[in-house]
Amino acid sequence: MPKPRIAVFSGPRATIANTPALVTSNKGRVAGDRQLEGRFDHLVPQRLHEPVRVRIEKFSAHPLESDAPGVYHDDGKPYYEVELRPEDGSYPLPYMARRADGSGDGTPFEESDLRDAATGYGGRQTFFPDASRLFEDIDRGLGGRGHDGAASELDRLAEFDFVRVLPPAGYLRQGEVAGRDFFPYSPRPLGKFLPGSAMARAVNVVQRTIDTGRYDGFIWLEGSPHVEETLYWLSLVLDTTLPFVGISSQRPHGSLANDGDHNIVDATRYIASGLGTGLGAVGIVDEQIFAARNFKKGDARPGGYRATGGHGGVLGSASPEVRVWFRPVYRTTGTSGLAVSDLPAEVRFQEYGDSPETAGIRIKDDDGALRGDVIAPVHMVKYGHYMAEEDTADPDVEVDIMARIERGLAQQASAEPGAPRFHGFVLEGGAGTGSALHSQTAALAIATYHGMPVVRVSRGDPEGALPSNPNDLTIEGNNLDATKARVLLRAAMLRLGRLPKARDPRNPTAREREASVAAMARYQKIFDTH
Repeated sequence: MPKPRIAVFSGPRATIANTPALVTSNKGRVAGDRQLEGRFDHLVPQRLHEPVRVRIEKFSAHPLESDAPGVYHDDGKPYYEVELRPEDGSYPLPYMARRADGSGDGTPFEESDLRDAATGYGGRQTFFPDASRLFEDIDRGLGGRGHDGAASELDRLAEFDFVRVLPPAGYLRQGEVAGRDFFPYSPRPLGKFLPGSAMARAVNVVQRTIDTGRYDGFIWLEGSPHVEETLYWLSLVLDTTLPFVGISSQRPHGSLANDGDHNIVDATRYIASGLGTGLGAVGIVDEQIFAARNFKKGDARPGGYRATGGHGGVLGSASPEVRVWFRPVYRTTGTSGLAVSDLPAEVRFQEYGDSPETAGIRIKDDDGALRGDVIAPVHMVKYGHYMAEEDTADPDVEVDIMARIERGLAQQASAEPGAPRFHGFVLEGGAGTGSALHSQTAALAIATYHGMPVVRVSRGDPEGALPSNPNDLTIEGNNLDATKARVLLRAAMLRLGRLPKARDPRNPTAREREASVAAMARYQKIFDTH
């Protein structure tokens, strides 16, 4: 039976594709250099320059090998002799490189270089530019062997192609630029965050890869605090019934007890099992299969992910045998009503509530790719007890909301390329009710009548759906938290566009209010089903 072929996407700020700093080993240090403490020198996976013959001491692989000498063939020698070759792959070896500093010998690389501005924070990258070396190291057994005692865990399961989408490292000598072509998080002063337009770039590259028809499944690698957002986004806008898995790591590749390598093997097992077809996008970490909609990081440790929403979200287990216990009923990937491939090139919507005339905004370019300027900036507003500055319903005391509205209107009117065309808000209100200050509600009503949809959710991690109110001026966010509601609103605006505006957003007419409520009902249907 042929092995499945899997596309592996490199996403941003990914600890799973990061490594500890490359520090010069003691064997690479000279007299006068600081010596590293400890009884053993550390080893780093590296390739041999040329073949070498080595002698390996017998009975040294386990403390009790010598306790059962009769089990072993005896050739009369106290060692095994073997030739190691460059084509074997990496071997753990002392790290001998030294940093150029103008002296004859250079100086040792240190972990502290990453915090030293004078050296350009070390001048090196710790992340991998794609996942190919990461997968090679896993197959080589450098982080540990499989349950059967052998290596090549991934190679025995599937074949892989590696696709750079929003990678965490880049090729500077080829002209790649951090913050444009790749997105690391360390060294911290050089870390880069992503604009909303990157969401369009991600879906375009991933959907084009899906559309080749070459693959049986897909793996997305990203940083552990953010993979939940990207995975939910992709679950809404991708058109595929094939398995799609998001994974991360709480510890860098090559570090003690790294969890990411095992998550990669589990994700591959899941795809190879065939049980993920039609299940939608899932997150797989720590041997659990999470529905993308419910996937959330709770703590920076292995086992730190949990299911949100209060009604399940763990669909099965992924190791050592893949089991699926539950299947989601909400719309995702192949069943989503927001798949970009099914969206028209232009979204049309009612421009003003007192007129049936419509306006249109192109959301795709001439090649059918999603445009970056249609990914809506969605501002999050939070309500908290004892935060009222005064007892008032005056919207103008909410200076942050009003400033965001003005900024959004200016961007919509701008002729500058790349200026966002859609804007929205998410209100994280009181637990269970989504309630907020009267001034917040009044300010967000003005946003609604400016055509900017407002989604209302409960505080923190809701365990039940927010009660619906078809006559208010917000979209109820079901049992989504604020972060996931923000993702869904961005996707929904690609289908529905802006809300109808009022001529005077502070004093709308009854007809304008009716038009806004009707438009929000269409948004509500999406939030109830996705």
